[in-house]
Order: sequence, then structure tokens, then C-alpha cells
Amino acid sequence: MIAYIVRRILYAIPILIGVNILTFILFFFVNTPDDMARAYLGEKRVTEEQAANWKRERDYHFPNFYNDGWTEVTVRQVATDTVSFDQSAMPQGTYRLVLDVRAEGEGALYVSVSNKTGTTSFVSPWTINIATNRHERVFELRSTTDSLNTLSFTLAPEETNPLVVTRLDRKDDLSVSEAFTKTIFWRRSVQFLLFEFGKADDGRNIGDEISRRIGPSLSITIPIFLIGLVTYIFFAMLVAFYRGTYLDGWGVVLAVFLMSVSILFYVIGAQWLFGKILRLAPVSGYDTGQHALKFVVLPIVIGIIGGVGQGVRWYRTIFLEEIGQDYVRTARAKGLPESIVLFRHTLKNAMVPILTGVVVSIPFLFIGSLVLESFFAIPGMGSFMLEAIQRQDFAIVQAMVFLGAFMYVVGLILTDISYTLVDPRIKFS
Repeated sequence: MIAYIVRRILYAIPILIGVNILTFILFFFVNTPDDMARAYLGEKRVTEEQAANWKRERDYHFPNFYNDGWTEVTVRQVATDTVSFDQSAMPQGTYRLVLDVRAEGEGALYVSVSNKTGTTSFVSPWTINIATNRHERVFELRSTTDSLNTLSFTLAPEETNPLVVTRLDRKDDLSVSEAFTKTIFWRRSVQFLLFEFGKADDGRNIGDEISRRIGPSLSITIPIFLIGLVTYIFFAMLVAFYRGTYLDGWGVVLAVFLMSVSILFYVIGAQWLFGKILRLAPVSGYDTGQHALKFVVLPIVIGIIGGVGQGVRWYRTIFLEEIGQDYVRTARAKGLPESIVLFRHTLKNAMVPILTGVVVSIPFLFIGSLVLESFFAIPGMGSFMLEAIQRQDFAIVQAMVFLGAFMYVVGLILTDISYTLVDPRIKFS
């Protein structure tokens, strides 16, 4: 058994790495850090300089996988023909001035470097036509002392008044390990494998938020899961026991009807009836300890009722399939009562597909319920996820996706182990 568990854990590692890489590609290639910055700060009013500062504060300014040493120092976006960088006591090193020019007309591009000993000016060896496209020019500068205080450039002719985006980079001497650790992939993905989720885009510690919110979520999801499982199996066995009768027919109709009703109907209806009219339960809020009971009772009841239709239909199908097996006919031929055949033999042999369905609910227990926590203002994992989506906090969303994948893998391993407990024919191999 131990060898099997170790082998399954080793199988799970490449799965989690693959999920990690896939989410990284979706978040940082399909949706780039520049897109994140504009979405977080405001698509219409954000400037290039504000976006660059936002990325730098969150380590999104690093390269994706490999760092060659170049990092942003600052960014400027201006609507004049001259841009200056004023840096106090810039350290020695190599600097790269990247000019991204957007304007109309033709002109020569001048760059001057000022320091304590004077100014050295040079002109670019080309005349650029900037009528239709963005043109990027790169100048590498070497500072041998800490006296390089001002960088400036001028776009001629002066009457053009272009819109210019510029970036000043500095090259650092990095070790081999730093070339891979000072990257977005390392800081925003690899450390998830060590369960170090870092900080959210708004500065909060994601790990601290998860530890604080996991309790309220479990106070809702575990009762819904356990009570709901027993309830659904009981009613499914009941309609299966009376299969072909009016009870079975109307039970299926009721289950389909309950499946067709949105959970929002149950939430709004229950809040109006039990909260506003009867005043039996609060409609929002949360408390700690035993005082939390009055806040979670109504969400638990709604969660159970909202899943009755789907649960009963699913388990009824399983039981009806088992009832048609040879061992059931043999038990009936021996004269065993139908109740014993159903509740002792059929239920026991139906546990394998039941456990297979249960594993799907494992991530839900820890990720929480988005709808219930949001409508009842419960500070759990579900509301944490929903708030992150609304604020477009991609660091939280990425962490929650990885956590959900991890819990699903754990659920699969626990399900395989539980198979051997309910069916002795299944062996670890």
C-alpha cells in the first residue's frame, strides 16, 4: 500500500507541474503583464509609466523564464520632443536606453549623455520615417563612475511634437541561479509547488488569506457535502426501491424540476422568506466559534436543497444499474427481503461509482461556494476567488487554480485507496 501511494504521489508531481506551466502560459503569454496592468489600473486612463511601476512593484517586470540581467529602471511617456531621465547617483554599470517613437514626419534622432565632466552627444546613423509604425531604437551606455545623472534625447525636426515612449534599463551581473530565479515563472509559479503563494496584486499575503478564509468555507461546504451525500443516497434508494411506481415517476419529475431551478432562486427566496419575513436567520455576515452557527444554517440548507435534484438522479441511475446485476437476482432467489437486497447488497456494490462521483466534490470543499459565500457575505475561499476575479487580481486567481488542481489530485489518490476498503477484489498494484 505504501509503495502504491508513493508511486501515485510521484505520478501527481508532473501533473501539477503541467497544470502550473499551463496556467502560467495563460496568465503571462495570452494575457501579458501589460494587459494585467491596464486591466487593474484602468484601460483608458493608465499611462506606460504607471503600468511599468505597477509591474515593478509586483515583480512582473522580470523576464518570463530566463533573466539575461536587463531590468527596467524607469519608463517615460511624453508628448514633447525631448525626454530626460534624472537619476541621482546612478551606480556603475551598463545602461540601455530604449526609444519607442510614435509620430509623423522624418527626422534624425539625437541622444546626449550628461555627467559631471561634460556632455557627449551623438546622432543616430539613420534618418527614420515614423509616419505609420512604432520604431524602437536601442542605445547601450556604459557608466564607469557613479556620476551619470542625466540622460536625454531630442527628436528632430522640433516642430513635429511626437508621442514618445522610452525605457531605461540597467544590466546586472547575475549568477547562473539568479538568471532563473529572478523571473516571473520562478516567483509566480514554481514556488506554488512549495505552497508559497506570495502576495496578491493588491499587496495582501495570499497564504495568510487562505488560512484565514478556509475555516468559514469548510463550515459551509463540509455539512453540505456530508448531509447532502446521505440525503441524496437515501432518496435515490427510496425511488429505486419503488421503481416503476408512481413514487418513482413523480420522484424523477421532481428531481428534474429541482435541477432546472437556478440556485439563485433558492438563495433569494430563502433570504426573503426566512430572513426578511420570518426573521429566523440573518441574511448576511459571519462570526467565529459557536456564534457562526446562526450564519451558516441557511446557506447549508440552501446548498443541500440546490443539489437534491442532481444528486438523486445520479445515485438512482447507479442503483438501478446494480439492481439488474446477477448477484441481486441470486439474493432474491434465496428469498431475501427486498430491503436487505437493496440496502445491504446493492448499496455496498454501488460504493465504487459513488466514490468516483464524490472525488469531484473534494476541491469544492476547500475552494468554497462562490454563490453562497457572495450572497451571504461569508468571508470564505469562494468569496475570495470571486473578489479576485472582479478586481482582476491575477495572482490570487492563479494561486486558487493551482490549489484546486492539488486538491483534485489528492482526492483521486484518496478515492483509489477507498476502493480497496469497499471492494476486496481491488488490489494495490
